[in-house]
Amino acid sequence: MGLAVREVFSFWTGHPYDFELWARTGYWVAHGANPYGIVEAAPGLSFVDNIGAGGNPTIAYLPFWPLLLAGLYTLYSLIGSPSPFVYYFLLKQPIIIADVLVGYFLFKYLEQRGSDKSSFVLKAWLFSPFNIILSGIWGMFDGVAALFLVFALVARPGAYRGIWAGLSTFAKSIPVIYAIPLSAGPRPLRNLVLAIGVPTVATLAIVWAAGWSFSIVGTTLQSTLAKGGLSMSLWEIAFYLNNVGLLSNSQLLALTSADYVWIGAVLVATVLGYRWFGFDTERGVIQSMLLITLAFLLLRGQVNEQYAVYLFVLMLIDVAMWSPQRVRLFYASLSLVVMMTVTNAVLLIRFLSPIYPNAQNLEGSIISAINVERNALLFLEAMAFCALNIYYLYSLLKERGQRAPDVIPR
Repeated sequence: MGLAVREVFSFWTGHPYDFELWARTGYWVAHGANPYGIVEAAPGLSFVDNIGAGGNPTIAYLPFWPLLLAGLYTLYSLIGSPSPFVYYFLLKQPIIIADVLVGYFLFKYLEQRGSDKSSFVLKAWLFSPFNIILSGIWGMFDGVAALFLVFALVARPGAYRGIWAGLSTFAKSIPVIYAIPLSAGPRPLRNLVLAIGVPTVATLAIVWAAGWSFSIVGTTLQSTLAKGGLSMSLWEIAFYLNNVGLLSNSQLLALTSADYVWIGAVLVATVLGYRWFGFDTERGVIQSMLLITLAFLLLRGQVNEQYAVYLFVLMLIDVAMWSPQRVRLFYASLSLVVMMTVTNAVLLIRFLSPIYPNAQNLEGSIISAINVERNALLFLEAMAFCALNIYYLYSLLKERGQRAPDVIPR
């Protein structure tokens, strides 16, 4: 049922920027183009003509995703290129399947450890409106990285966990923040080398083999480290004050020059996680990763809705294994992310772009009529999400030093 409800939306919905970019990238990479340069419209496949500030954007992910998209376009060509909607359906498949498998493997992880909430977690994941929107409608692929992250948690500490952690980062770079706690165990330095080395070596090898410019790739990837804009983090305070005229552009620029602070925050959270919880038990690793995630979500310059996927994976394990009292916190966080998605995307109208070319114009006309109220609501939702994350940090702080022996998987 979880798979079916996603597939119902798969072929006729999509984000007019992200999913359009996937459609373009698959076509052009399959035709030998560099996805880290300008990605123009794909003939006969694009459903939006003008996206991004300059009209022609670039992809900003490691090569795993553009290569997978190129493979899906090649498959589309092999079956005769029957319709753009078939292409959109194929593009959604790894996203949807990975999302569903995250729920399944969370269920298996918890069931093997005797949790009586494994079924709850499975249902919560499969029928979460946020997950359905993100994978089945939006077409955002964080579920792929999350699946590899769950595989890392399922694996025994050691080399295999390091490899899965590396593959998670290769799929989407955000999970690199978990490299250190996931490297704990026998020969931790080797595991850390694997967690960092797998995505690094794979990226360099693919860029070299494809003949793409290393400088263009490096500049594009580096630009994502300090990206700012509409955010679910504490930085939204500065962006909102600038939006209402209480903070000048020069003052905002001066503030956002400190966007890299999140990197230091993640490193500090990693050290505190080790000192407070340790990396030698499953609970210690999960709580340390939660601490790191919360620091990332609170202090990164731009935190989009999809970043909550990593929080919810870890939160559900925490709720099911050790902290059932936090189930209301999970529901509250989930509700706020869904609310912000619906507010930001104005009742999800933009996701109709593949079948309704006027969707963005309709959304734009609605935004122009309620822009002040919409921005205020987005700000309030972001601050409420931050407040919940700060509360979660506080609850973890109170639990520091508590150690629980691992449950041997059945």
